Amino acid sequence: MPGIKEVAARAGVSVSTVSYVMSGKRSVSGETKLKVMRAARELGYHSRGETHAVRGARAGVIAMSSPIDESTDYMYWAPFCFAIAKQARRRGYDVLVMTEEAGSTDIMRMADSGAVDGVVLLDVSLEDPRAAEARVSRVPVVSIGCPRKVEGLVAIDLDFERMGRKAVDVLRCFGHRHVLFVGSPVAAYLSQVNFLVRTRDAIMARARSVGVSVTFVAMRDGGTEDVSRIAASAFEQDPLITAVIGQCDVTALSNLAAVLQSQGKDVPRDISMLMLGSFGHASAMGERIDEIPMQPYSTCNRAVDVLVDLIEGRRRRGADGDVELMPVSYLRRGSVAQAREIDA
Repeated sequence: MPGIKEVAARAGVSVSTVSYVMSGKRSVSGETKLKVMRAARELGYHSRGETHAVRGARAGVIAMSSPIDESTDYMYWAPFCFAIAKQARRRGYDVLVMTEEAGSTDIMRMADSGAVDGVVLLDVSLEDPRAAEARVSRVPVVSIGCPRKVEGLVAIDLDFERMGRKAVDVLRCFGHRHVLFVGSPVAAYLSQVNFLVRTRDAIMARARSVGVSVTFVAMRDGGTEDVSRIAASAFEQDPLITAVIGQCDVTALSNLAAVLQSQGKDVPRDISMLMLGSFGHASAMGERIDEIPMQPYSTCNRAVDVLVDLIEGRRRRGADGDVELMPVSYLRRGSVAQAREIDA
């Protein structure tokens, strides 16, 4: 294990300077502090007094890391961003929004400098480099989303595996054995978008285990032409489909309902519909659609509360990390009905 002498040598300072930085007992210039903290992080060194030093000199700022690029869906992004900001202010912290696409380096720089007291990660992929950095972060890190490796962080998320299983179970209880699963664009799955992959995998696994046939078709833009393609492809593959699970936006599912209606398939008399991962907006569609929604406020509130507890010493950081999954809720509006028999 590296010690204080190795940190001093790597940073090019005296052992006493490292001790002052870690203990907070004397003032040290920002540049020197940054060098020492970076050296300690690179070596994996943690002093016993470091936590108390941080506790005594908080910045009062939480960093929110949320990479933004041309594929960002602001309708989905905004509720999480605002929920974090609101809860942080309620707990006495400001929020620094970091939107760089490859933000792990900047996160570490801000943590090393003492400019932030903790970090919340948004839009976390399954193999997220930001999550990997949590293991050596000088400040606590909470992830909204569950990466495959959670060492050094606390991951808070909705239980998307439960969401997928519940969707299949609800439809099966109503006698549906042939289901169309309308997915998000293929690129989202290839990019390992966390909740999409986890929900999809849970749906497919549950369906296999209970004898439900699922036809998966990914949408493109969700327009009328696109959903017409989806309907034609799905019913050609399985003419016995009696239900639709939508892992897509509200507009796409509404367009699909209209296309099916034009083909003489009424919702819910002929086709049941269930939407996943929305924000409770499916009640505004022409057909009021059952949904298992996102819960950004409950998820983000919990994430901020956990982070503040870590910052203020009421909770300890575990080297192995921790995962907390929030329960899902089912909003029933009448779009799921008993399956009708279809002549093959």
